[in-house]
Amino acid sequence: MRILLLLTAIAAVSQAQTDCSQGACYPPSNNLLLGRAHQLHASSTCGLTGSEVYCTPYQLRRMKCCPCDSRNPNGRLAHTVQDVLSTSGPDRWWQSRKEVSPVTLQLDLDNLFQLDHLLLTFKGPRPSALVIERTLNNGRTWDPALYLATDCEKAFPGIPTRTPLTLDDTYCYTLPPTGDNPYQDHIIEFSPLRQYAYVPAPNSQKIEDVSGLMGLRVRLTELGDVPRLPGRALSRFYALKEMRVMGSCMCHGHANRCLPETYTNPLSNTIQVNPQCDCQHNTAGVNCERCADLYNDLPWRPAEEGNTHTCRRCECNNHAQRCRFDQAVYEASGRRSGGVCEGCMHHTTGPKCDQCAPGYQPNPRSRMDRPDACIRCMCSAEGTVNGGRCDDITGSCQCKVNVEGPRCDQCKRGYYGLSDSNPLGCTKCSCSPDGSLSDVCDAVTGQCPCHPHFHGLTCEVCSKGYWKPFLSGRCEPCGCDPTRSYSDTCDQITGQCQCRSGFGGRTCTECPQNAYGDPLIGCQRCRCDTEGTLPDVCDKQTGACLCRPGITGTRCDSCSRGHCDSFPACETCPSCFFILDAQRQNLSLALERLSPSFPFPGSAADPGNFGPRIRTLEASLKLIQDSIFLPSNTSRETDHALSQLDKLRDQVDRVNDDLSPLARAPGLDSELDNLEALLDNLAAYYKDKKVATENSMSPSNAGQFSIIKNAYDESTNAAKKVDASRSTVKESYDVREETMDLQNQVQPANTKDLDKLNHNMASRPDLTPVAKQVCGTVRSEPCTPLQCEGGDLCPLERIPTCEKGKICVGALPLSKKANADSKDVKDRLYKLTLKITEAAEKLQETQETTNQMRQSAEKLSSKMRQTRDELEDDLKETRDVVKELKDFLSDPSSNLTHIKEVSDWILKAKLPLNLAALKRKLEELKNLAANLPDSTAVLKEAEPQLDTARKLLQEAQDTRDTALGVKADVDGLLKGLGSVEGSLSDLEDKLQNSMDIIDNLKNNLNEAKDKLTPAEKSLDDVSTLIKPMKPELDELKDLLQKGSQQARDAQENADKAEDEAAAANEDMLSLEKQLDRLKDQVAASGAVGEAGPVGDRLARLQRDAGALANTTENMMKALEGKADSLRRLQDEIVQKSTKLEGLDAKLTNLLSNLRKKAHDLTICQG
Repeated sequence: MRILLLLTAIAAVSQAQTDCSQGACYPPSNNLLLGRAHQLHASSTCGLTGSEVYCTPYQLRRMKCCPCDSRNPNGRLAHTVQDVLSTSGPDRWWQSRKEVSPVTLQLDLDNLFQLDHLLLTFKGPRPSALVIERTLNNGRTWDPALYLATDCEKAFPGIPTRTPLTLDDTYCYTLPPTGDNPYQDHIIEFSPLRQYAYVPAPNSQKIEDVSGLMGLRVRLTELGDVPRLPGRALSRFYALKEMRVMGSCMCHGHANRCLPETYTNPLSNTIQVNPQCDCQHNTAGVNCERCADLYNDLPWRPAEEGNTHTCRRCECNNHAQRCRFDQAVYEASGRRSGGVCEGCMHHTTGPKCDQCAPGYQPNPRSRMDRPDACIRCMCSAEGTVNGGRCDDITGSCQCKVNVEGPRCDQCKRGYYGLSDSNPLGCTKCSCSPDGSLSDVCDAVTGQCPCHPHFHGLTCEVCSKGYWKPFLSGRCEPCGCDPTRSYSDTCDQITGQCQCRSGFGGRTCTECPQNAYGDPLIGCQRCRCDTEGTLPDVCDKQTGACLCRPGITGTRCDSCSRGHCDSFPACETCPSCFFILDAQRQNLSLALERLSPSFPFPGSAADPGNFGPRIRTLEASLKLIQDSIFLPSNTSRETDHALSQLDKLRDQVDRVNDDLSPLARAPGLDSELDNLEALLDNLAAYYKDKKVATENSMSPSNAGQFSIIKNAYDESTNAAKKVDASRSTVKESYDVREETMDLQNQVQPANTKDLDKLNHNMASRPDLTPVAKQVCGTVRSEPCTPLQCEGGDLCPLERIPTCEKGKICVGALPLSKKANADSKDVKDRLYKLTLKITEAAEKLQETQETTNQMRQSAEKLSSKMRQTRDELEDDLKETRDVVKELKDFLSDPSSNLTHIKEVSDWILKAKLPLNLAALKRKLEELKNLAANLPDSTAVLKEAEPQLDTARKLLQEAQDTRDTALGVKADVDGLLKGLGSVEGSLSDLEDKLQNSMDIIDNLKNNLNEAKDKLTPAEKSLDDVSTLIKPMKPELDELKDLLQKGSQQARDAQENADKAEDEAAAANEDMLSLEKQLDRLKDQVAASGAVGEAGPVGDRLARLQRDAGALANTTENMMKALEGKADSLRRLQDEIVQKSTKLEGLDAKLTNLLSNLRKKAHDLTICQG
């Protein structure tokens, strides 16, 4: 019976796997290796390069050695990786090379498949560790599917060994021991679904997440252990007898078989698993990974158990063959429909092909799902706003702005060019106001009606033979000479005719460009430089050159006076030119007065000794002239000329002092001095003007305009003066020529004097006194510029050293001492820099300490606020408990026994400290809070000290920079070394003061920090004192609540007892009446015999009543005693409550003090 049930269950599962109508369905599994042997590779195979011998155990404690030769894959001794296929036959296996690890077996599938399980049958020693991996991207990356090892922690540290509980987990499976014979066959089986059997997920999700693969790889990472035998060692290798990769095409639950099923070999019955799925549920693709073309109304999803997730057909009204899924459309529809139809036919459009295309309108005699749903619309597609569509209701056309007509196919009046690309439909006519008859143009071409002699689309162009002068509203005839021009047409703008050769002018009646005269007689070329002329070059009648402004000359080839740049630019000279030109006139006059004073050669007053000075003055004058004509370099060249003049004057003075005195002409000497003074004044005046010009820039436009106007006036006046000084310049030129002649006469004598000077320098001047001043030594032998003992003026071995505190003589020793002192200053500056760095670090440390101080104060303030809040809560709770206690004690319905129980508990309750200790602790906290340092004052006091420290650091850095600057000043170094040393000393003192200030500030902060620590401790002590009171109050509160409940119960019992007592009283009265009645009966009867029993009963009743009365009396006395005790107990509780109220007031006062202190600390600013 069990077997029948099992078979029934298996059949049901199989039916569910292959039935695609109920949910996910999957093709049957087969060996994926079949037909793919060429896609299986091994990283190591024995015998590929030659025969190898392998030794394995044989019988008991023996071994046998066999060769492996895989050079011939079909040979008997070959063990290639293709031998692991199930079709390879018996006694075939794959074997790796000896002692090679790791080794990889890799199967490339090239398509997506679904793995059911993997079967590995090892022949030789089973590996001690291996990894099974899969790839989903054709081997670009590999993901581990399962780790296997005999010792997982050793082989794969960090990999868990527990069974996975999520689909993202991997784990290591511990292999069972191999037993006594590791060389026997061992089977390892891997199934991804069984591996994740405990994961709470449907089977379809497991298949999607862990079963898909495009390649499989087995990495053998550790060789198996083999026994040790005497003699030759056993071989260690990997050997696999059979490998089965069971799976099917991956169809995501949308197919139950793979297509096509073809034979790889016609002579074999081997069936290769093909990747193509026989897709169901309206899916398509090799792996059913997408919806079919017309079934994209819902997003594609893998099938699940009980849900096929069938792709739904798009609603395209039978007008499309395909559609696409649009997520935005799907979300907008409330996740009901996301299909968008593509390639709508039958003149339809829209996401569902439910609208007529532009130019078509709905057919009133058909439906939208029929091929004739849309008929051609009569509206123009170019002239309508919706592309030719008609109104669905009225059928009328909606025209663009500049379009009209029932079909929107005509441009409005004044518009033309109906176009689909024009959003307004037609373009407005732009007829020329001069050449057009009206603003109306042709509706198709846009041609405007033109006046005579106008043409063009807008009538803006003159006709052939006419041109339109500037600012003229009509076209005029060109008027070209018929014989001297090529045609009667001319330029539309200038009216220039096309002249023949030899003619020019607008109408070709004059000579051509750059020529003058009568063209009939013969034109002559203008003798002008065209770079300096106006466009007409020369006058057409006279041939006179027409110069541009700033150009002069008969050929217009030079700059006019007042224009200093080179031709043809000829820029206007700056104002300084005109000032210099005026000075030049004065110079010319001086030279004119000077010329009669020159004597002739050979006379007594031979001016030959003035040659160098004249040449110097001539060179200076040349420099000034050059600066005048090159205004951009005037300032630089003038300064250079003055410097050269000073140098030459010094040289002439030295030469004149050394030369023998000659006869001098007093008049000539004074004239030359006057000339030099004039040149000096000229240079000084030029510098002043240059500085004034540079400083005259005013930020206001009015000031700049005034300066420019004044400069223009000065320049104009100077230009006039320069024009009037041309004769003076000519005279100056003549004087220069005479001076050159004079130089030629004087030069031979000067050369002779120079030779004489060189001869004299061999013996004088004597440089021995100079040597003492420069070298600091005394020479015994004379020293001249041409001959000096030792070669150098100051030999190194004779230079004395300058010692500190002694007088040092000689410029060279002093310079050496200055160099040594500068090095010393440099070293001291380096040490000073280190101290500055140290001070900066201390300053930073102090700043950090200040911040810590502020944080500590804020922390204490927060802690005090928290403690204050806790105290307030505890006090409120205490007041509530005391109130409940008073109410309980004052309640007349409270049970005396419960009151006694509460009172006993209060008397037995022990506070953490007595009242005096608590008061003392609170007083300590109050005093400590009062003695806390005012952080605001501390930080405020620290601020100026920190500023002082920063200022001293800045002064130190400035002084250091000053000292470094002094080092570069060699000339003033000797005088400044003393001040530098003093500055360094002062700097070190200031730096030390800064560091002392920082240390004091740091100590103050530490002291404040030390005072804050006891405050925090005392605050914690108060919290510790208060904490034990809370459970006591809670217990008292619970006891009071319990007592109140018991009091309510007792009240109910008392009411019940009162009712019972009233009932008993009524019974007592009834009994008394019966007793009286019995007594009367006894008295009336007087029979003795009957009095016995009745008397006994009466006596017994009397005794019982007396006993009851005694018991009641005793109980009343006891209750009276208890009442007194309870009253005393109540008084004690009231007294303690009063004490608690006093403690409450003190705690409230303390809280207010703490609150004030916390507020003060909160607003501290550092």
